[in-house]
Amino acid sequence: MKNKKIIERHKPTVDDWAKIRVLFLKDVSLDDILKEMPEVDVSKKSISEKMCREGMNKKKREIEAKANKKLYERVEEEKIAANEKHIQLFNDSLEIVKTLLEQYRDELSQGKAKPRASAYNMDLIMSAISKAQKGLRVALGMDEEGNLELKQPDVLVIEGFSEKDI
Repeated sequence: MKNKKIIERHKPTVDDWAKIRVLFLKDVSLDDILKEMPEVDVSKKSISEKMCREGMNKKKREIEAKANKKLYERVEEEKIAANEKHIQLFNDSLEIVKTLLEQYRDELSQGKAKPRASAYNMDLIMSAISKAQKGLRVALGMDEEGNLELKQPDVLVIEGFSEKDI
């Protein structure tokens, strides 16, 4: 036969009620409070009634509202930081596109035999500009729906023509 440890139970003391209040405000269930304090002779009904009389339910709701407010503020700050990072990345990518366009312009104005400013490359650059513009609009909150459909002009390639003829 196993020896069961017999726990001597006592009525809740001032310290017991203080611990119960803390657990209650931490949103610990009444069953778990009783499990946490097996030596205290108290029922769920007694705890519930005392907490209600002392206004602990209201206090618990206030604590929950305050915690939610802090959480929402933190999420908002993280969203703002992410948007700022996206804006910087989009601006950086547009600087790269600007550099490429300047190089293409220089090659074309110098009459370079094989300029990199092909129809295909220009289509890629236009696509990059459109995507960066759309990303900036979303990050800046100018496009609240987040509609990411990109409408880009089609670049037509005519067969039979070489790049130097264009």
